[in-house]
Amino acid sequence: MLDNDEIEISIIMPCFRGEEYIERSIREAEDELSKLRISFEIVIVLDGIVDKTIEIASRLAEEFRNIRVLAYENNKGKGYAIRYGVKNAAGKYTFMLDSDLDYDPICLKEFLMIAKETGADIVCGNRRDPRSIFVYPFLRKVSSYIFGSYVNILFRHLNIPDTQAGAKLFKSEIVKQKLFPEIERHTESDGFIFDVCLFVLARRCQLKIVSAPCIFKMRSSTIGISRNFFVTSYKMWKEVLTLKLSIGRS
Repeated sequence: MLDNDEIEISIIMPCFRGEEYIERSIREAEDELSKLRISFEIVIVLDGIVDKTIEIASRLAEEFRNIRVLAYENNKGKGYAIRYGVKNAAGKYTFMLDSDLDYDPICLKEFLMIAKETGADIVCGNRRDPRSIFVYPFLRKVSSYIFGSYVNILFRHLNIPDTQAGAKLFKSEIVKQKLFPEIERHTESDGFIFDVCLFVLARRCQLKIVSAPCIFKMRSSTIGISRNFFVTSYKMWKEVLTLKLSIGRS
């Protein structure tokens, strides 16, 4: 593993039931990021030990000196996994990346450049940017647009065109010290609406947020476009409304 003072960026990859793709994802991410010629670490956060993902990831951590594997026994949700990873990250910047690599890690170069040029505390992917590549099933794409509009109507000062994009860059110390203590007060942030909670509270903390184009090509999905998709969507809509009511009371 690299010394902490050598690491410019930590890539956080939350993972649940990833044994079918985690080796491919780690190797692809490590290869792509190595081309950028910056010091980095890849932190795999296993959101529950339920299959062979931990064995595969741990073997790769022995092969690559800049890969770390963090794990805990029970599934707690994607939001919890991301916070857990960021808290343990050593880089000056932290990059959130879905472990199935639906988002191409090549976009990190532009995210980092934008962060340094603008002084942004958070750089978030925007799949609706004309420069983005957005390959998604039609139903899921329409649902994403409608959900984004719903979020921005409820939180009128949010002004984030794509709250759910899985690629985000943070200034590590800012989010650890200012943002996460606020987020942890809201249990909704453990799950799928972590991103909404993050942006709403980042606005409240007056952090600077800048959007950036990204490359999204769906390779896999835990909720698909079946009944599970509609159940999860309903839960997300309900949790966003709960968050709105909770924020209003605080």
